[in-house]
Amino acid sequence: MKFFIEKRRSDFKKGFTLIETFVAITILIISIVGPLTLVMKSLSISKTTKAQITAMYLAQDGMEYVRNIRDENILTGNNWLLGLGDCVGVGAKCIVETSDHRNVDSCSTTCSPLNFNSDSKIYGYDSGDPPTVFTRTININEITLSQEVLVTVTMDWKEGPRDGVFVIEEHMLNWQ
Repeated sequence: MKFFIEKRRSDFKKGFTLIETFVAITILIISIVGPLTLVMKSLSISKTTKAQITAMYLAQDGMEYVRNIRDENILTGNNWLLGLGDCVGVGAKCIVETSDHRNVDSCSTTCSPLNFNSDSKIYGYDSGDPPTVFTRTININEITLSQEVLVTVTMDWKEGPRDGVFVIEEHMLNWQ
């Protein structure tokens, strides 16, 4: 009879070893999945941050273009908003080719996305380059007739399930 009792104790030890194995595997899986989840989340955040930074620089590029046109017009004695007429007015939207001087086009409902030239690393509207997720629109509203305008540059982009929007505004004066 003693033989059967000892056998039961050894069966109990074998079963306990199996439970220990399952617990160890569970702890191992949790310890691996946790850091992998953090890595995936941080990669997603870095991709979003890169898009935001790119949008900020493209918006600033559009604002500098409008400022350059204004300054050039004033220095040559022209109307300070000459060449930006498609952008002026409530609800008016336009796109500007910042790499090409005085290239302003109106876009009524939807503006075309910027293209990216992988050789020159420049964003623009050259039809030979592949389109990006970024769309830049510019609107100029007159606040004081022939004296002050509000320039709004809006960057829209869509990456994956999220939409991004970045807007900058600046009051520009006719310093003539």
